[in-house]
Order: sequence, then structure tokens, then C-alpha cells
Amino acid sequence: MFDKSKFYETDLICPVCKTKFKQLKLKSNAFRIKTRDIDLCNIYEGINPNIYSSIVCPECGYANLDHSFQNKLSDVVISLMQKELPKSKAYKKDLTGERNYESAIEAYEQAIYCASVAGQNSSLLAGIYFRMTCLAKSFGSPKEDEYRLKAVEYYEKAYDHEEFPLGGKMSQTLVEYMIASMYFKLNKLEQAIYWLNFSISRDPKGLTDPKAYAMIKELWMSVKNKIKK
Repeated sequence: MFDKSKFYETDLICPVCKTKFKQLKLKSNAFRIKTRDIDLCNIYEGINPNIYSSIVCPECGYANLDHSFQNKLSDVVISLMQKELPKSKAYKKDLTGERNYESAIEAYEQAIYCASVAGQNSSLLAGIYFRMTCLAKSFGSPKEDEYRLKAVEYYEKAYDHEEFPLGGKMSQTLVEYMIASMYFKLNKLEQAIYWLNFSISRDPKGLTDPKAYAMIKELWMSVKNKIKK
């Protein structure tokens, strides 16, 4: 049953069509992190906030992650969006209210569509697919590994072509950990070992990011234990 007391509404303006609309947002006390998996997916008590992390304009269908939705777009990107969005599945579809797993995934897929049309960085696409992975995991969806494969693909592309910190936040060591941990979860141990070895040889003292370096070392132990089995 939908509990209105767990939500509030925020006013947004679409950067493409300038439509003003209200978006349902989850209150911070509606959930808490119970545990964190080795691939950094949070396990929540309460309502999973990833359900509401992708914002979709109910008029034109422009979508992006909540922290980036109202970022200013260039005239070229706006023109591209105005041309391509009417062809999209979420054009004039209202996803601003209560969501379930399916509608949350639909909102993320629309964000991927928009990011691809706009030629956004691989790091953004990696982040979207990572959230989809975590959401799929929490709902027991068989698509979890499909999304994880896409996330690791885009993290590797971002690693090769973008500057660090990735997205202004993720250190080089943390991205190496993310890639290795996702390969570990996919049972692709050879690739996981490659990234762990690479990270440790690149920064043997962990000076880039001591916290992520400690995670690298811990993941190495998990890989070794899995190989022994």
C-alpha cells in the first residue's frame, strides 16, 4: 500500500521543453542502509530510493538522474532531444508519481536513451546501469547480471577515456575496484584478477585513495577464497 507520509513533492522544470511539473521524492527517513554488498550495492530497509532516482519529464520524456536532471543543456542537445524524444517509449508518459520495479526500470531506460542521444560520457551511463543493477538485485530480477555487464562495460570505457576523479567524485582506485568487484560478482575471475593486479601495481602504497585501496585488498582475499573452493 502506498504510504504518502514517506514522500514529498518537489518542483522541477524540464531543461528541454521548459514544462513545470511536480516529482514525487522519497523522504530520508523512509529508508536506511542495512548492509552494503561487495559491489557497493546498498541493501535497504524500507523503500528502495533507487526506485525514484531517475526523473522523467511527463511532457516531452526527457530523463536523467535526479542530481543532474535540471542541468543546463546546450542548444544542440536540446534540438536533438526535441527531434528524437517523440519517438521514445516515455514520450508524454507520466512517471512522476508512485512507482513499482517495472516503472522504475522504464524511467532508467529512458535516461539511458536520453544520455545516448545527447552523447553523454560513459561514466553517466555506467552510473545508470549500476543503479539498475542494484535495483534488479533488490527485487530478485533475472536481469541483474545483464545490467551489471553493461555497467562494467561503460566503467571500462570511462576509465580509458575520461579524466579522474570520474564524474568529479570517483577516484581512479575506486573505479578499478568497481570494475573488479562487478567482474567478481559475474564470476569472471580472470578479469577481476587483472583489475586487482593492475590497481595494486599502479599504486602499490594506496596513496591515490587509501579507503578504496583497502577495499581492493579485501576483494583480493575474497577472490583467493573463491578460487580455493
